[in-house]
Amino acid sequence: MRTLIVDNETMFCETMQFMLEDLNPDMDCEIATTLTGALKKKGPFDLILLDYWFPGQSDGDSGVERMREAHKEATIVMLSGLTEPERVHELIRRGAAGFVSKESDVQTLLRALRTILAGGVYVPDFALRYVPAPQSASQHRAALASGEDADFQHSGPAHNWDEPDDDTSPSAPLRALTQRQIDCLLMAAQGKSNRVIASELFLAENTVKTHVTAAFKILGVRTRAEAVFRAASLGLLPSSARRANGSPQASR
Repeated sequence: MRTLIVDNETMFCETMQFMLEDLNPDMDCEIATTLTGALKKKGPFDLILLDYWFPGQSDGDSGVERMREAHKEATIVMLSGLTEPERVHELIRRGAAGFVSKESDVQTLLRALRTILAGGVYVPDFALRYVPAPQSASQHRAALASGEDADFQHSGPAHNWDEPDDDTSPSAPLRALTQRQIDCLLMAAQGKSNRVIASELFLAENTVKTHVTAAFKILGVRTRAEAVFRAASLGLLPSSARRANGSPQASR
């Protein structure tokens, strides 16, 4: 797995590099201490761990957008000291696939990294508990018109599926999802386009659209950002990791 760690503190980058390589011996880590340098790095990268603030280069919100544009196939996870849940939600909306707090203790940080390396989605508890103001119909239409999440919106009719059992447990939606729907959902939550998902899973693009649409409907989400938080709240890991562990793991 090729990973890029982007933070203006060299010592922090080297510490993260050591932790990642210890978790995964096949990890190939590169370091960038400026956003400009990271944007110029030659990809592709599988994973990018990105700090929020780079003085004089950009604000944190536009930084994740610029990184996603420069490295379209990478999963971008914010690794920051931010503690404002509304800011975490905004970063997810702009293209991050997860958020790990630098304020976490070592065990929490390791658990977050393991979840991410397994292909799962991680968001800390303080952001999961925050409920943003609901988006109005006009705001939703405006977002679609601007192209936000357009690749995952109204992507064609989903195939028929059994309605979920009348079960109020938090994990009930998982039983209504097929393994392939979960695979596509996680990759969509990581910011990957239907075209990239289709290429990586060796599927037709229309098939990916069908799976993503079905998964979004089952989970009751409309956008990639909503999918990230729903996947994190359900502790979703890729199907292979779930089978190996016997059950979903908490990702928070």
